[in-house]
Amino acid sequence: MMKRSSYVVVFGTFAIGATLAASSTFAQSVDTARIEAAGQNDWLTYHGSYKSYHYSSLAQINNNNVGNLAVAWMHIPGRSTRGLQSTPLVADGVLYYTGSYSRTFALNGASGEVIWSYFPELDEALIARQTHSPYNRGLALGEGKAYVGTMDGRLIALDMKTGKVVWDTKLLDSQKLTVGFTGAPLYAKGTVIIGAQGGEWPGRGPIFAVDAATGKKKWEFLTVAGTDEAMKTWGNDSWRTGGGGGWMPGTYDSETNSILWGTANPAPLYDWSGANYKTQGARPGDNLYTTSVIALDLDTGKLKSYYQELPHDAWDFDSAVGEFVMLERDGQKLVVHPNKSGFVFVYDRNLGLKNVWRLVEQDRPGMVHDPRHHKDDSGRRATGPAQYWRRVQDGAPSGRRDLRPS
Repeated sequence: MMKRSSYVVVFGTFAIGATLAASSTFAQSVDTARIEAAGQNDWLTYHGSYKSYHYSSLAQINNNNVGNLAVAWMHIPGRSTRGLQSTPLVADGVLYYTGSYSRTFALNGASGEVIWSYFPELDEALIARQTHSPYNRGLALGEGKAYVGTMDGRLIALDMKTGKVVWDTKLLDSQKLTVGFTGAPLYAKGTVIIGAQGGEWPGRGPIFAVDAATGKKKWEFLTVAGTDEAMKTWGNDSWRTGGGGGWMPGTYDSETNSILWGTANPAPLYDWSGANYKTQGARPGDNLYTTSVIALDLDTGKLKSYYQELPHDAWDFDSAVGEFVMLERDGQKLVVHPNKSGFVFVYDRNLGLKNVWRLVEQDRPGMVHDPRHHKDDSGRRATGPAQYWRRVQDGAPSGRRDLRPS
C-alpha cells in the first residue's frame, strides 16, 4: 500500500482524516533544502520531494487498520467542474490545495477549518472557449508563499499565512492561444517554474521561470523549435504552430542545478504520415522538442540535454507526465520516466538513455512497438513513427543530445 503522510484524501468530496495539528505560527520556512530533505510530516511539492517518490514513510496508517478509516471532516471547494484533480500539499500541519478555476485553500489539517481561501478573478468567456479547463492540478510552496497558475495565463503568489496576493504575473496571451496553466508549478532555489498546457493548440509550448520573491519573469524556454537545431526538425515552418508545452511539473536536480521536464505532443495532433513523416504531412520532421524529456539550467533556462522519446509523435504519446524518479543503483545515479506509450525510460542524470522497458501488455498483438528492436509484437518491422524509438542495446541512441560544453 502506498502511504501519503497521515491524511487520507478522497477526491471529489475531499474527505480527510488527520493526525497532525496545524501550527499557528507557520514557524518553518519552506525552501529548497527542506523540500529536498522531504520530512515525513510534510508534503511540500507536487511529487513529495525532488526525488519524485510519491511515498511517505509514515506508518500510522497500515494494512491492518486502513479498513477502519472514517471521515474526520470534509471540505468542498465548490465549482468542481471536471472534478477535483489537485494534489494537496502539507506544511506544518496546514493543508493547501486547489480546486477548479484555480480556487486555492489553506485548511487546518486536524480540524478542516478554513484558514484562508483565494478565488482569482478569471475571464469566464475565455475559459468557456477552452478545451482543457477549468481544472487545476495543484500548487507549489516556497519562501512563505503559495504559487498557483490560472487558465488565463497568470502565475500568482499568495502569502502562506493570509492568502493575500503578493504578486500576479501575466505570462501567456491566453486570448490569442486559448491555453493557460493547469499543472502545478515547481519551486526551487528562489525560482518558480511552470509549463503551459495545450499541445493541440497552435503555440510553441513555453516553459517559464519566475523570480519567487518579485514575480518577475527570469527566462522562457520554447519546447517547439527552442533552438536553431530544433527549428530544422519542423518542415514548412510548421514550428510556428507546433503545440508542445509542459503541462505537468517536472523536478529539480540540485547536483547539476537542472530542471528536468517532460514535454507535450506536437500540433496538429495525429499527423500520420507513415514512413515518410520526415518529408510529408502537416509538420514534416522529428518536431523537437515535443514528446521529449529536457534538462534546463535553473538559472538561465539554457537547454543542457534532451531525449526525444517519440519523434514526430502522431498518437499523443507525449512525455509531459511529470514523474522523474531519482534513483541510485550499483553506483549509478538514474532518472526513471514513464511515457504515455506504455514504456518506461531510464536515463542517467544527463538524460543519456540507459534502458527502456514495457510497462503493460496489450491484448491485441502488433499494437505496441518495441523501441529496442523497432518491431511490433508480431515480429514485423514497424513502419510508423514508433519505429524511431532509439535502440538501447547498440550504443548511445541518436534521439539524445548532450549540449553541455565538453
